[in-house]
Amino acid sequence: MQNRIRKFIDERGISRYKLWQETKLGRDTAYRLCNDPTYIPTGNVLDKLCATYRVQPGEFLVWIPDDEPVPEGINVDLEAPVVEELTKKRHGTQKQSAGEAAAKILPLKKRTA
Repeated sequence: MQNRIRKFIDERGISRYKLWQETKLGRDTAYRLCNDPTYIPTGNVLDKLCATYRVQPGEFLVWIPDDEPVPEGINVDLEAPVVEELTKKRHGTQKQSAGEAAAKILPLKKRTA
């Protein structure tokens, strides 16, 4: 399952900021929905999105079976290498040690008020 919110807002000329303001979602949630297609919104978030834009949840989500490669007919709005990487991870062909996984964690930046 992947969210298609970035495609939805791009097609309608809506900025991430405007999505956040119009839906009254938390800022982090609104921006993560736009930036991370693997982030699946909760029912409450989907309800806010649907109520704000008067559309069905299917406008925001696409289901990709775990046991199959990404079908050619489904546009997940990712570049080909990203889709290929997701497919490999899903099928377990890409092994990763704990050290490699830890190396990919980025440090958080402190915010000042």
